[in-house]
Amino acid sequence: MGNRMGEDFGLKRVLGLGDLVAIEIGTTVGAGIFSLTALSASLTGPSTPLAFLAAAVPIVFIMMTVGMLGSVMPTVGGSYRYPSRLLSPMWATVGVWSYALALIIGAIPLYVTQCVTYLQALLPGNAAAPLSTGLFWPTVAAVGLLTFFYVVNIFGIDMAANVQALLVVVKISALLVFAFWGYPHLDPARFTPLFPGGAGKFILAACILTFALQGSNAVIELGAEIKRPSRNIPLSLLISIPSVTVLYVLISVSAIGAVDLSWWNGFGAKASLVQPAQSFLPPGLFYFFILGGAFMAFSTALNGTFMWATKSPLVLAADGIIPQSLAKTGRYGTPFAFLTIIWAGSSAAVIIDAVIRHFKPGLQINPFQIFASYATIGGLIIFIPVMAAAIVMPRRLPELYKRADFKLRGALLYAAPIIAIVSSVMLVAILCADLKWLVLPFPIWVALGFGFYWWRGKKIKQETGFTLKELMAKDLKEMVAAALKGHESNQ
Repeated sequence: MGNRMGEDFGLKRVLGLGDLVAIEIGTTVGAGIFSLTALSASLTGPSTPLAFLAAAVPIVFIMMTVGMLGSVMPTVGGSYRYPSRLLSPMWATVGVWSYALALIIGAIPLYVTQCVTYLQALLPGNAAAPLSTGLFWPTVAAVGLLTFFYVVNIFGIDMAANVQALLVVVKISALLVFAFWGYPHLDPARFTPLFPGGAGKFILAACILTFALQGSNAVIELGAEIKRPSRNIPLSLLISIPSVTVLYVLISVSAIGAVDLSWWNGFGAKASLVQPAQSFLPPGLFYFFILGGAFMAFSTALNGTFMWATKSPLVLAADGIIPQSLAKTGRYGTPFAFLTIIWAGSSAAVIIDAVIRHFKPGLQINPFQIFASYATIGGLIIFIPVMAAAIVMPRRLPELYKRADFKLRGALLYAAPIIAIVSSVMLVAILCADLKWLVLPFPIWVALGFGFYWWRGKKIKQETGFTLKELMAKDLKEMVAAALKGHESNQ
């Protein structure tokens, strides 16, 4: 307990504003545009661009609150540290516990499997086909890609950030080529009827698409590694969220307007952006779109996830809730144990999915929709206690709140996190209802999280004589002192 902020766990302040924007855009623009556009189109057709805009509404309120938290008191592992110190260590632990499952059997498997799927479009005869049904070599390739970025991140966040910035530039160029090259080929007739699936399908599509915009929340995990975090955290969000939303709308308009609705209806969730791209891009630009766009998009999302996903577990280990040995950093200052767990668990999920589809080829389950739904549910759950912590932060930390470069004021101070909480709960409920029995692993895992927290809390009380809440209060004092020093040094 009681790690000082700023240089927590041997982490150094190496990330500037440009690095943050690259990480946020790189983590966000990936599975969302390349796999969820097709999924949304199969649900709501021509209204997919509007679904992206609707998905951005709750995300804007979440990110406004995230920006304030990061500006007031930047720290490592903010998704856990803010609610554990300001609100409840139990709910903070369960939030991270829930997201761990969503990450390992949701987000990361989605990134690598979809990335390989797009690469298969470069094989002769596969460009216009829907997702390939081959399993062995795509699975090997997916695990290999996962292993590559695991190794990159083992060598340190500075190297990973440099790789991320380069990949983001190439990716955005390819996406813009797709968007603007497709506009001369738009047919207004393809946008009618606007809501072929009705209001229900449109709402479901918007719920799933919130995952496409969640990547920027990673910024509060990296507070101990950011230069001038009070300024750069909110500023980076102000740049990345509108940029990504506009890019998504441009891409989805071009994709929907370039092919008949029968394409999306015929292949459903197995459709992709490959066929629209092939329909209007010349061969050279098509290859650039697949390699520089799809491949880079999934790669940057995967790389960015490895960069921030270990931060909250680091603080959990420091608090003694999970083994402290897991928080040890290697020669390059990276938490190799956590990175290894994420790599091994996600690799296992990819392999298990392939095995199930091999032995049960007739099983009517779309793995990409399941991965996306799990990732979205976990990404929303972890931020519910964070939003609740933001409500009490100005009252608990008035001096820090006053000095922050960015803060919510007046009614917005309460409206933004409350709207974010209500929206998140509603979205989680809708996605759980859509998954039906497939959602069962999630509540079981969450229940195990509550049990694990109760057991560890009891052990810690026996060992230290203090409850976890009392220990959190002590650490909060050190965090406040370090944050005040940080604000003074930046003035």
